[in-house]
Amino acid sequence: MKERDYPLDILKSIAIMLMSFVHINSLLQVNSGILDKITFLGATVCFSVFLFGIGFVAGKKITNVEKDSWKKVLHKILLIYVCYLVIGIASYFISKGQLSFVSIYNIAILNNLPEYSEFLISLIFFTLLTQLIHKPLQKHISKPHLLIEISILLFIVGSILSTFELSNSVLIWLQKHLVGSQNGIHVFPILQYMPIYVMGILFAKYKSKIVYLWVFSLSFLLLVILMALRAPGWYRWPPSLNFLLYGVIFISLLMFAFQFVKRNRIIDFFNKFGRNPLLSVVLITIPSFVLAYFLNTPIKSDLILWGINIGILIFASIILFFLKK
Repeated sequence: MKERDYPLDILKSIAIMLMSFVHINSLLQVNSGILDKITFLGATVCFSVFLFGIGFVAGKKITNVEKDSWKKVLHKILLIYVCYLVIGIASYFISKGQLSFVSIYNIAILNNLPEYSEFLISLIFFTLLTQLIHKPLQKHISKPHLLIEISILLFIVGSILSTFELSNSVLIWLQKHLVGSQNGIHVFPILQYMPIYVMGILFAKYKSKIVYLWVFSLSFLLLVILMALRAPGWYRWPPSLNFLLYGVIFISLLMFAFQFVKRNRIIDFFNKFGRNPLLSVVLITIPSFVLAYFLNTPIKSDLILWGINIGILIFASIILFFLKK
């Protein structure tokens, strides 16, 4: 599967840029104006886009009767884990102002997931899950209703299990990563995000403008109904149904719109972010930490804040240009 999906690369590139704004704006304590709205959008949809991408690639390989070797999968997992360690340790130091062996150990065993790094661990779990359930997915990908129903059921089960109060440290660790916790722990739980993952798989198999438009329309209608019924709204840790629907609406609408985008040099340059997401995350996050460490916050000048946000993206794009010619 050598051919890349152009709309998916554009979508991931946008998510990388939004993540850059989220990191910088939150580190520099931006909480007003359009920059705050960009932060809100990024915090809402970025992880869903990355997870959708994993599902989409898995669905494409299943459709083409391909499967990665365990060696390739483990290499990918190791790369993500190393990036997690680098970002996680740096994030912990920025927030606490100090490091200890115990803190590094807890980060390494995934007991403490520092902000700006937690999403990488969930991506590791879904990368591993993709390999483990490749055959069942291959068998049932022609039954979209079944996969959708299973993913919704897992979301419901995860939401219920996240409310349990546990005392055993092992069970707490498993609960944290599988279903999250009502204590507001920053983690992207596996079960509740299964609908996004399954959407990626099915979009790869049944991709068309009509499918994208139908998913957007139905999701938007469902969100309106839930809001009218006063269902729990935007809640991220663990995600509410409304929160997931924002991601579904964003992804399906843009995937529909990008079907009309023709390839050109400007988009190809921009797409270096989406084609190299892991490297891009490191290139936008580490400089953000360095700036946050040396700058006095909060920064109240919108002009300076826009300059920093755009500067980080330009820096990352230049490095990518030379590394990925």
